[in-house]
Amino acid sequence: MDKAQTDPVSEAPAAPQEERVARHLRMLARAADIHMEIMEATRTEAVETPQPGVDYPQRIAVIARSLRLTLLLEDKFAGQRDERRKAAAKREAAQEDWHALRVKLAMLAAAYESSEDGEEVQRRATEVCERVERPEVVELIEASRVEVAVAALCRRWGYPPQVERWLEMADEAMEELGFLPSKDGEDDEDPPEPRSAAPGRRKPQPPDTG
Repeated sequence: MDKAQTDPVSEAPAAPQEERVARHLRMLARAADIHMEIMEATRTEAVETPQPGVDYPQRIAVIARSLRLTLLLEDKFAGQRDERRKAAAKREAAQEDWHALRVKLAMLAAAYESSEDGEEVQRRATEVCERVERPEVVELIEASRVEVAVAALCRRWGYPPQVERWLEMADEAMEELGFLPSKDGEDDEDPPEPRSAAPGRRKPQPPDTG
C-alpha cells in the first residue's frame, strides 16, 4: 500500500520560535539597510553640502561600528536558526526510522493512561504488544503516517483519541531510551541505527517493552 496515496501529507505551519527568529532576521536586515542609507546620506552631504563643524569621518565611523554589530547579531540569529533546523531534521529522521516503535509506545501510553490500576496496566500493555505484531496492524502502521496510525488504532481498540498527547509521551520515552535526539539537539549522541528488515525497507528492532 502506498503511504503517499492513502495519506497525503499537508504542509505544516512554521513553529512559533521559527517565526520569531525569521521576524528578528527581517528586522535586523532592515536595520542594516537603514545604516547603509544613513551612511550614504552622510557621504552625499559631506561631498555636496558639507556643514561647518561636522566631523563626517567620525560620524561615518560610528555608523560603521553600529552596522558591524547589527551584522554580527544577524549572523548569530541565522546560525542559531540553522542549528535548530539541523536538530529538527535529525529528530524527524529518527522518528521516521523508528516509525513502528513510535506508534507502539504511543499506544502503550494510551493504555497506561486509560488504566485504573497496575493490574489493568499490565493487561492492556500486554494486549498492545501482542496486537501491534498482527499482520493487519503492521500493514496499517507501515502504510500510514504515525498520527493516522495512532488515531486509527485508538478508534479500533477503544482508547481516547488524544493522538498528540500519546505521541508526546512516546517521544519522551524514545528520548529517555536514546532512540530520539532532543528537540534542541544539544548534547545528543547519534541514536541507534535501525536494522534492515528487508531490501529497500528499514524496519527498526524495538527494545523489550513488555
